Amino acid sequence: MPAGTIHFISLGCPKNLVDSEVLLGRLVLEDFAVCEKAEDADIIVVNTCGFLEASRQESIAVIREACEHKRKGEASGVVVAGCLAQRDKESLIQLLPEVDGFLGIMGEEKIAALCADLTAKVKSKRRKSPSKYQVERNDRKCQADVGRLRLTPRHTAYVKISEGCDNVCTFCIIPKIRGRHRSKPVEMVVQEVRELATDGAKEINLIAQDTTSYGKDLYESFELPRLLREVAAVPGVRWVRLMYAYPSFFTDEMIDALAATPNVLRYVDMPLQHISDPMLKAMKRNITKAETLDLLRRLRERVPGLVLRTTFIVGFPGETEEDFEEMLAFVKEAKFDRAGAFKYSPERGTPAGRFEGQLSDAVKEDRYDRLMRAQQAVAFEHQKKWLGKEIEVLVESHQGRRTVGRTAGDAPDIDGVIYLTGKDIPIGEIVTVRVTRAEGYDLHGRVIGAAVEA
Repeated sequence: MPAGTIHFISLGCPKNLVDSEVLLGRLVLEDFAVCEKAEDADIIVVNTCGFLEASRQESIAVIREACEHKRKGEASGVVVAGCLAQRDKESLIQLLPEVDGFLGIMGEEKIAALCADLTAKVKSKRRKSPSKYQVERNDRKCQADVGRLRLTPRHTAYVKISEGCDNVCTFCIIPKIRGRHRSKPVEMVVQEVRELATDGAKEINLIAQDTTSYGKDLYESFELPRLLREVAAVPGVRWVRLMYAYPSFFTDEMIDALAATPNVLRYVDMPLQHISDPMLKAMKRNITKAETLDLLRRLRERVPGLVLRTTFIVGFPGETEEDFEEMLAFVKEAKFDRAGAFKYSPERGTPAGRFEGQLSDAVKEDRYDRLMRAQQAVAFEHQKKWLGKEIEVLVESHQGRRTVGRTAGDAPDIDGVIYLTGKDIPIGEIVTVRVTRAEGYDLHGRVIGAAVEA
């Protein structure tokens, strides 16, 4: 008999997804069974996001839905973990009194014991005790994210290379939630990658709050180039993708590693947030427009075929129409392969939330629409360059009669896909495809053979 049954809900970003996989791994190791439906579970666990007010409200809505299952007798307990519990530990017990236990971002070691205690109380029909709040400090050293119960397809995985952030962007609450920047030792990251590769992962997506700063706390130097080489050399790893790169510290050595390391994709996700110097200064991005343009020039000159993804914030406090027009012109001229945008959200606990010059929702919506229309035109034009070319594609899934894959220039979940034609196309394999059609953000192509390993 299992120790109990768990229904698990994971919200938020890929970093949170890794945390969820670790929590699930700990629960399964202690003989809990995971069930698909909330109404079949003893305990519902919600791993929350608390980055933006919108994500906070989404998390609270999901928790209340879980508590409704408990009120109906369809589940016996509710546990809340993750960023929201870490961020709002003083107020959540009053706001959500039906929750049985709370864990913060470092709760993997306590999740099984907490769920076992709740299950035992239900089985013994003991009266409910007050909610347990077990939120650790957010400055603990990183531990290996091994023994994960994977939520991604087998062929792809995320690997956190560090925790926390030392940047002081005025719009961001993450350092207060996740703490100071702490890197994992190179050996620990490689250990995780070996486990994932053995389990079938061909694509490794390196993530953190700030991947560019990797190693500065442990080794007193930026060690991302060494890490890229070590990860790319793990047997079975075919694609290594770099995400969440902070632009201020992107060194020439990092550029060289991207250009020269086999299996490291020529893809960089680098959130720039803005290009106007007054806005960059107000955001405390620690970089200027001129430095940004120089970095983009060096990247494109030295990494041929580089795919650049970025994100911007529109409607930051004090953003003038001139500031926005400067960013709009930059998007049109820089011609990013991939770009997204966020409408600024004033977050309590951040300096920018107290800034004067807060803009109306209508202004934010208008600027967001104008920026995304400009980027859409750039992106659609970019897609045409692939027509007739032979490219590598990682096969993702079969959807009815269609087979779906991703090119090396498309990160999981956030970028486009390519629809494939051909017989007996195996999921999880990397194949060679000739592109036949561009359709919006997506492509179509015909499989012409298996890709050759580097």
